[in-house]
Amino acid sequence: MKIGIIGAGAMGCLYACLLSEKNNVTLFDVSQNVVNAINADGIVCGTPDGKEKTFHVAAALSGSAKSPFDLVILFVKDMVSEAALAGNRALIGSETTLLSLQNGMGNLEIMEKFAPSAQILLGTTKHNCVCTAPGRIYHSGAGITHIGSPAGSRATAEKVAAAFAACGVEADVCDNVNHLLWEKLFVNMTINPVTALLDSTIGIIASDSHARALSAALIKEAAAVAAADGEAFDPDEVFANLMKTAELLTTGKASMCQDMERGKRTEIDFINGAVVRLGKKYGVPTPCHETVVNLIHAKENVK
Repeated sequence: MKIGIIGAGAMGCLYACLLSEKNNVTLFDVSQNVVNAINADGIVCGTPDGKEKTFHVAAALSGSAKSPFDLVILFVKDMVSEAALAGNRALIGSETTLLSLQNGMGNLEIMEKFAPSAQILLGTTKHNCVCTAPGRIYHSGAGITHIGSPAGSRATAEKVAAAFAACGVEADVCDNVNHLLWEKLFVNMTINPVTALLDSTIGIIASDSHARALSAALIKEAAAVAAADGEAFDPDEVFANLMKTAELLTTGKASMCQDMERGKRTEIDFINGAVVRLGKKYGVPTPCHETVVNLIHAKENVK
């Protein structure tokens, strides 16, 4: 399969490595330095056991593709999704499957500007990875990739899941995409902003009582919004699952925390901000999420 991955950050590089085992993979990025580093030295992937492996994957500047790919995976930050797709429009043809494994909510509406609904897949990943330098990543935790079709094109999702599985990437197909996205959002709305505000690794979510209390409050508010959106979640069960994730990824660093460290804008408006927007839509109060959004934006502005 000819696969194009838009965004050569940590997760884009990780999936490029994993999928290159049996596919023709090209990474597309706006940074010439990143493209040059990957083409010169490959992608070096480190793991918790101290081992490193180099994957030789092609990289190219965004906008340089001349013909469509079979599968295009979107791995840029949510707030630049539309610009990234517009710049790489040539990758998407009438037979191309467009997949987002991004963090937030709201990307479907953006993707539908570039491909018919039947060609679009949304998904979640439980892999955790950080980028330590251009072309160098640290894969701190592995997990399943869930994929679904908002338009009900299960065969398309199954084809992509099978391609992932052939490379040793655990993947399955989910029929209720909205529920799947909410499940992902519960993790991101807690781990990302809480660790970013505390400048800490993911483990603090489980080890610190105040971090746990804030996470529980965010989950409780969001569960009420999810219910109004037609998706039922037990806040206690969601919280228990979050604790398991935090304990599993103790030394991992969330993407929002990494963005803060590098002085970059975060995806807060597509994560907790999405909860706030949906809360307003359904008339459900979300004061904790509003506060977190404001705190993250305030911290972004601190020089």
